[in-house]
Amino acid sequence: MNCHNLAVPKIQLTGRKKRGVLAALLFLSLLVVFSTATGQSLALPPWDVLAEESTAVVVGDVVEAQLWVIDPDKKAKAEVTPEGKPTLPNPEVYLLGILGRVRIGEIIKGGGKLRAGDTIGVLTFGYIANDKADPVLKGKKYVLFLRPLETEDKGFAAAVVERYGPPGSVATRAKFDPKDCYTPVREGFGQVILRPDRKQILEDIKQAIAKRP
Repeated sequence: MNCHNLAVPKIQLTGRKKRGVLAALLFLSLLVVFSTATGQSLALPPWDVLAEESTAVVVGDVVEAQLWVIDPDKKAKAEVTPEGKPTLPNPEVYLLGILGRVRIGEIIKGGGKLRAGDTIGVLTFGYIANDKADPVLKGKKYVLFLRPLETEDKGFAAAVVERYGPPGSVATRAKFDPKDCYTPVREGFGQVILRPDRKQILEDIKQAIAKRP
């Protein structure tokens, strides 16, 4: 499903309120795409290889998802045409990634200061596309092969976490702090959704990691 082809209803509003409505409608349309995602499409390397690339390997439940981490300055510039007219901005211009909050149930490898019961941020970089990893989905359980975000990354200097309410409501924003946030290795593909029909996969991962020298 191509997000760029989703139809947005015409709304007779002007100015910032119109932009807020359109952005919220686009966001809700993307949630439909996310809710139909079933997991990874990229062929992953062996589990022990993924574990070697990871600082931590955890099993966790997603308690919050689809939080947009954006560059507000880039978004503001993208909200108007070169002629100065309001327009619906392209998320590829200003979206740094999509954030989920994951409650750790089990730590398979490493983790450092991580403990079972902790809630961490998991950021999937970039805008949703066929060639990019899926963001984590609320209510789903995953095995996550993680590395910490670079806290000194200048790309996060102005970043904020953006939430939308019902269509037409103004987005709420909070400063994004990369501390205590992680990203799946392999450009976001180092995540494995644990569906009911894939119960054995968790044991396979544990066994492969346990056999590492």
